Amino acid sequence: MNKNILIVLGGAVLVAVLVAMLVQVTLGGKKEAAALQEAKVEVLVASKDLVLGRELKEGDMRWQEWPKSSVFPGAVLRQDEQKPEEALEGRLGRNVAKGEPVMKSAMLGQVKGNLVAATLEPGQRAIAIEVSASTMVGGFIGPGDFVDVILTYKESIRTEDDNPQITQMIELNLDKMATETILQNVKVLAVDQLAERPEDDKIKVGKTVTLAVGAQDAERLSLASQLGELTLVLRAVGDDVLVEKKWPTISDARLTSMGDEVYAEYEKMKKDAGINRNIVRIYSGEQVTAIPAR
Repeated sequence: MNKNILIVLGGAVLVAVLVAMLVQVTLGGKKEAAALQEAKVEVLVASKDLVLGRELKEGDMRWQEWPKSSVFPGAVLRQDEQKPEEALEGRLGRNVAKGEPVMKSAMLGQVKGNLVAATLEPGQRAIAIEVSASTMVGGFIGPGDFVDVILTYKESIRTEDDNPQITQMIELNLDKMATETILQNVKVLAVDQLAERPEDDKIKVGKTVTLAVGAQDAERLSLASQLGELTLVLRAVGDDVLVEKKWPTISDARLTSMGDEVYAEYEKMKKDAGINRNIVRIYSGEQVTAIPAR
């Protein structure tokens, strides 16, 4: 056989082998890619940011493809043609970010009628106070906000004294209005019976606001509500700085020291009247002579 023919035949065989190998590699790669695509499931995720206490509704969640090998415990997997809202129902026990898997552990379980109690931190108490448009920033306060609580009250002190001037001074000065902050950075749990903001985020003026406080602060709020009017002051988002109080703290929901100021004036008038014997007054008929005591 001609040597050239052998060379041509050998080259043809080699080319055929290379083509066969290339086809096998190409088809095999496609099969592997197809196998990888098939090894996926659909996991339930949030279609938008969902807040604590929200009751899941249609449109809150969606199905998203997820590698089957990466499925984690607690993930909600799609069954047949199941809709997202059919896979999970109830209220959220924590915030869930957009695109984050919504797991069963994120739900409040069977707690439906007592959402406020379920959202309290250990050691906290929920207490409701009466409010109006003027005492809740015109209705701009809602669940999840943080506020300061201001007490406005009238301090009234009665002191019996034989001196008519002192009695008059007390009557004119001791019935005074006072106001001050009694609690700071308090979380709002609910307005009336709503424990989450409405979707339209419309301003709502409630009749009661429920606050999350410690046990001692709950007592202070209860007493303060009887002493005067409570006003809620809205704090900026992220502002958790507590203002240091430098004036003395006394009982009854941190009353002011106004009484001390009045009593100081009372002692001064007693001194000027000679009660403390720094001044001796001699009465002779209608004449009164004041002699400083030595």
